[in-house]
Amino acid sequence: MAVIQSHPLPAHPAGSPFLVTEYKEIMIHLKKMAEGPRPIRWQDGWQWEMSNVHVFLIEMIERSYLFAEYAVEHDDLANFLGYAEVAFFQVYNHHAGEEEFIFPTFTKHSKNNVWTQNITEHHKFDQALDATWLYLRACQAKLPSSPQTLKSPVPPPTPEFEQSIKLSSFPQLDFTKPFNVQSFRNHIDGFILPLTRHLRSEIDTLTPDLMDTIGVEGEKEVRTWLIKHLRSYDPSWFLCSTFASVPIVKCKQLLQLPLFVRRLLLPFVLAPKFRGYWLYAPYPENLTFSGTA
Repeated sequence: MAVIQSHPLPAHPAGSPFLVTEYKEIMIHLKKMAEGPRPIRWQDGWQWEMSNVHVFLIEMIERSYLFAEYAVEHDDLANFLGYAEVAFFQVYNHHAGEEEFIFPTFTKHSKNNVWTQNITEHHKFDQALDATWLYLRACQAKLPSSPQTLKSPVPPPTPEFEQSIKLSSFPQLDFTKPFNVQSFRNHIDGFILPLTRHLRSEIDTLTPDLMDTIGVEGEKEVRTWLIKHLRSYDPSWFLCSTFASVPIVKCKQLLQLPLFVRRLLLPFVLAPKFRGYWLYAPYPENLTFSGTA
């Protein structure tokens, strides 16, 4: 794959929630916590790792918000909707993993219930996030199809999942009509600050002292599960979106892949198929052979 560059990032529209002081302060804090190389002690590593992941997740949503109008104007909705779906699916999977295994396992080993507050906070915005994912899928289904149309690499939601989302609570999202930029942005306006507040406050539940109460065996149990869990994802959306969204030096620390996967499989097999998606990410050049070095 040749060297590529991301699309030029559009300016924020007037009234964007990403311009408010609170949002900016949260991002400054998370980025500060994410600075530097991975800490040597595992107890020190959780705040660093989660801060990096949270910045990556929030910025994917912010870029989806900003590029919505650009994609319509440039007749590139298929690629944009694919990118945006991956963005929201990343958040969905991140929180699902925390709720189903990570935080319950922390609690089991430490006998401390501090992490239950994180799960409680998820419920302040999870329906809105999940409705966004369903909306993006519905908009994809309305696009004209052709032999060149790419099937989304994201696994479809189960019927049970779809039935669990009360779509009537989100009137901004009209599932009967094609993608609407303003409706999409208005919907995100309603939950992005509660989401970012949560992603900021969760870092305070991952301090070295709290991690110490979990113990080596508890950390090992979570880490073993996490590695297996991440490997179960389709790399065409998970690895590609991560590499395209994080500076390569940091990415190689977060995802310590075999050289064959990073240098050959990623740029020559996985990345090319959905190349148009990753032009909405900040570092699509990380998906090239030279970029993965």
